[in-house]
Amino acid sequence: MTIRSLFSIITLSFLILAGLSSCQDNTSTASAETGDTTTAKSNIVFIRLDSISNQYTAFKAKLDELEAKKATAEKAHGDRVAAFQKDLASLQRRAQSGQMAPKQIGQEQERLAGREQTLMQDAQRISQELELEQYKLLGEFEENLKNVLDEIQAEFKYDYILSYGAGTGVLIANEAHDITNEVAKRVNLIPMDGELDSAKEEEEEATEATGE
Repeated sequence: MTIRSLFSIITLSFLILAGLSSCQDNTSTASAETGDTTTAKSNIVFIRLDSISNQYTAFKAKLDELEAKKATAEKAHGDRVAAFQKDLASLQRRAQSGQMAPKQIGQEQERLAGREQTLMQDAQRISQELELEQYKLLGEFEENLKNVLDEIQAEFKYDYILSYGAGTGVLIANEAHDITNEVAKRVNLIPMDGELDSAKEEEEEATEATGE
């Protein structure tokens, strides 16, 4: 699973997707109408989300761990399926050669059916666990990035921070307004500890309420 495919399931609601060029054109028109010939500082900047995820060392390490865990789980499941298929083929050969009594064949079939059901249940459980871990990882990335963007917006008084790249609403952007590197530098200072700040706050509130 690539980083790009991971981001197909995440919605960054805090990024305002709008047309950068049209906003700049409106600013230029307004200045011309008022006779203002100075060039106003743009309060519209953008980031490249894929680039930030690639530069976020802690996030990439967690993604690699998740990919490794997924590969290990798939191999283990594949080995169990192969063993099951081997036992099933052995049963079929012995049954066809007359080496087994009908009652024994029925017992073996029942046993293998139970193994097959367990294999299916285990595969579903592991898949759900990995999906949940992925969801939490992306949620933490989103929260950390949101905190950095809030900090930068407050510091530099930006009106808009757009997401620029494939699949976004921004078609053309002036590279001078790219703040990706600054965002990546700041987000790299935040560790990926596996916990959301919002979840911690809810837990603290619940603890306080219980104490009262």
